[in-house]
Amino acid sequence: MQIIINGSFWLQPAVGIGQYLRNLLPWLHRLAPQHRYVLLLPASAALPEIPFGVEAIPIKIGGPRQLAKVIFEQVAVPVIAARLAGNGQPTVIFVPYFAPPLRARQPVVTTIGDLIPLLLPAYRGSWSVRLYMALARRAALRSAHVLTFSNFSRSALLNYLGLPPERVTVSYLAAGEQFCPPADQAAAQALVMARYGVPSPFIYYVGGLDERKNLQTLLRAFALVRRRHQHVTLAIAGRALGRDARLFPDIDKLIADLDLGPAVRRIDVPVSDGPLLYQACAIFAYPSRYEGFGLPPLEAMACGAPTIVSDASSLPEVVGAAALRIAPDDVAGWATALIRLLEDEALRHDLRARGLARAASFSYRRAAATTLEVLEQVARARAPRPA
Repeated sequence: MQIIINGSFWLQPAVGIGQYLRNLLPWLHRLAPQHRYVLLLPASAALPEIPFGVEAIPIKIGGPRQLAKVIFEQVAVPVIAARLAGNGQPTVIFVPYFAPPLRARQPVVTTIGDLIPLLLPAYRGSWSVRLYMALARRAALRSAHVLTFSNFSRSALLNYLGLPPERVTVSYLAAGEQFCPPADQAAAQALVMARYGVPSPFIYYVGGLDERKNLQTLLRAFALVRRRHQHVTLAIAGRALGRDARLFPDIDKLIADLDLGPAVRRIDVPVSDGPLLYQACAIFAYPSRYEGFGLPPLEAMACGAPTIVSDASSLPEVVGAAALRIAPDDVAGWATALIRLLEDEALRHDLRARGLARAASFSYRRAAATTLEVLEQVARARAPRPA
């Protein structure tokens, strides 16, 4: 079987879909080396490192960036897949994000992590974004099969897109192998202080700064925590990716209004230091209102960080009983949970142990096995029957 993969996000290792593809693809090859894996990539200055056993084909498309993106997804991927299928092997197109081609000769398996641009009004964007999502929605209905990251997201796909249950399979994400407990937490804390100026103990958040991430609740809760624990710092990693005030609230203004000043550190953390901040923090807090999966809490637990999440969307499904869960808009509840964790060493120890066990129950080996089962099933269904 040939698996033709839309590799757009291979070039973006810092974002969730990029991490998903980079962790999944090596395991696909390890588990089923008999298949041919072809990664289609938008042409760049230098061909990025590709796992052993995977072929890469760069595709050069000129013109404006957004138009080139659509041409790559809707034209280049299905055309090259059809060309490669000319050798007679069963061929499947795998698109690991919400952008399947509307028309393709070969069957398409699409991963849809969430329906945020369709379900949340603030994320619907300009007319061009809405047009793009309408195309993606229609194309998804034509996919032979859809993978998603949680039962919460699967329900959304069934209810909102109207996909039949037999064509939607859950394939959980996992923390990468680099996310593990520190050999020496004190050394990790000293390194964070040296590189980022964040003293311990600190509460940590990493992720987007957009509206659904709900940083306002965390900041207001932290202001209450500071009345009792003035030595604690809040470190926030991430950047606003736009200027729309509806989508990206002004958290710097809120920090100033709450008189938090130097108690909050805004930091940029490169991918290489991702595990370090989780390893060094006293608490990881994730107040998001809506997630298709919620990878940062799982990464935090894999690093031994006691974790608090919103009791909303897919997050309870991800953390289970291994983290504290608070209603996303309950400021007093968040403050109480943060104070409780800061003051209760036994609870921190218990959550650390539970979190490590919970994170270990997710694996990319299992995700790859599920993905392969779907890809092979789709290929068999489309294979020509003997006369």
